Amino acid sequence: MKSSALLKLTFVFNIIAANFVVMPSANASIFDEKEIDQDKMIAIAAPYRHGYNLIVIEQVPGKDKCWEEQGITPVLVNPLLMNFDFTGHCLRATDSNGYSIRIGGEERGSDYLLKIVEQDNELVLVATQRDPNKAPITIGRTHGKSDTVTKIFLSPGWRFTKRSYQGQELSHFYFSEGLSPVANTTPQP
Repeated sequence: MKSSALLKLTFVFNIIAANFVVMPSANASIFDEKEIDQDKMIAIAAPYRHGYNLIVIEQVPGKDKCWEEQGITPVLVNPLLMNFDFTGHCLRATDSNGYSIRIGGEERGSDYLLKIVEQDNELVLVATQRDPNKAPITIGRTHGKSDTVTKIFLSPGWRFTKRSYQGQELSHFYFSEGLSPVANTTPQP
């Protein structure tokens, strides 16, 4: 009888102790990021219902042109990929399944939501935290407003990267700020 009570007590103690063990950060990710050619990338604000949808497009080198730009402020975008079967020519992401943010080399898609807001006669791409008491982060802006598709210019310090897993590039795009841990490391003599 005493053995059974001791076994139960040990079990309960182990459960309680397990709650105090330091677990890895929720932001830790099995994914890395890969630098990509910024000239082959564009983020656009596309009118949609009562607002704007964020779309990210990557031009595949040597293939049919995915978009063309005109104007200065704002830069209007003609999404040419809508006029042909863009498979193999253009990569496109239209929601959080296709893009998210990385800050300082950490994937933060579960902490932030990307959205386009109207502000001072322009459209601004912001990352809002799920905690409403925290201020949003400005990632880019259109430098003007239009009723058509408009280019989003990334803010200084922000760039496009791609998600990778064990060195293999995936189709998920990141809006990245700061150096990735790989880029941050310096070779040891």
